[in-house]
Amino acid sequence: MKDERKIVHFSSIREQKQAQADDGIIHFYSQVLSFVKRYANIREKVRASYLFREKVGFPHNQTLTSELEETFYDWFAFDYVTIQGKTMLHVFLDENKHEKQEPFFIQLALFLTSVWEPVYVSKVPDSFFVKGYNPLTNEPTIIKDVRGRFTEVKQGKILWVRKIKSIGYDVLVSSRLLYVDNTTCVITELHHRFMCTQLQMEKPSWRTFFKMYAIEYVVNGDTKREDD
Repeated sequence: MKDERKIVHFSSIREQKQAQADDGIIHFYSQVLSFVKRYANIREKVRASYLFREKVGFPHNQTLTSELEETFYDWFAFDYVTIQGKTMLHVFLDENKHEKQEPFFIQLALFLTSVWEPVYVSKVPDSFFVKGYNPLTNEPTIIKDVRGRFTEVKQGKILWVRKIKSIGYDVLVSSRLLYVDNTTCVITELHHRFMCTQLQMEKPSWRTFFKMYAIEYVVNGDTKREDD
């Protein structure tokens, strides 16, 4: 009886820690995006907007749709490199140097390596979880969406996600679900471009590759763009 109570107790503690970790990831993501939207240098934002439109082929004389604007801010916060050679996440860190709590730096370390990456969906257990793998690295993953938006995700499709490592799985932080239908074409193109980039840049990691080029596939491969 005591052993059963211990098991229940440990299980409860594990669930609490998992929930705290998930909430911490989502809260940190929201903090960074809020900072970027409110306090980013206007010249830097204009430069980022210009480069974003160039990368994704969006007309400079048109206003971004609300969904595409959210994708822009995600890219601006984590992948865009400023004139000083920093990401906006690094700028966020500079503005929060007074932050001494360990959870802040744990989240920071996890987000610094985050990228938009493709995930081939192999299973959709329910609206909160998908199982799959990165088709470029074959790295398996289990992803949780705290919003429970995986209901319409189909097995065999590719999702473009920004995910952060939690305790028992990865947590989806991107505000939109972005996926493409032409799976074979996309993967073939990704492999070819990755190999070419490795030859040109002395074998950059796949994370570096996605930092540089993923946004082009994220936007142009999105089958639910409002402006189509």
